[in-house]
Amino acid sequence: MNHNHHHDGGSFRTFAENEFGYVGMCEGCRTINVAFQNSLFCLTLDQIGAFTKLIADRLTMRPFCTTHGKKLILATPVPNYFLLFSEADLANLCSLLTEAAPILEAERILELSRLN
Repeated sequence: MNHNHHHDGGSFRTFAENEFGYVGMCEGCRTINVAFQNSLFCLTLDQIGAFTKLIADRLTMRPFCTTHGKKLILATPVPNYFLLFSEADLANLCSLLTEAAPILEAERILELSRLN
């Protein structure tokens, strides 16, 4: 998977950003990039809604005991690789996703109309 997007303003559109990351879309491949802290989630317009619900509703997350405030664990499809979140992390990520949601929904509708 090659996601070597150039963030030159022409081929990549940023829909939301804060000090923790951003949500944007590569115009060329129409991939949604959700960058948060040291993670990059590359999603389709069809996947972003489910991802937002997973984060907002803490779906499939389990409590995890740590001494540094990261108390929720989320399994990934990669064996033995998990994501850890604090409540503050999830609030910051949800803020990004919520800000970008109306634009992403408009993009999804436009894409559907182009296909029909």
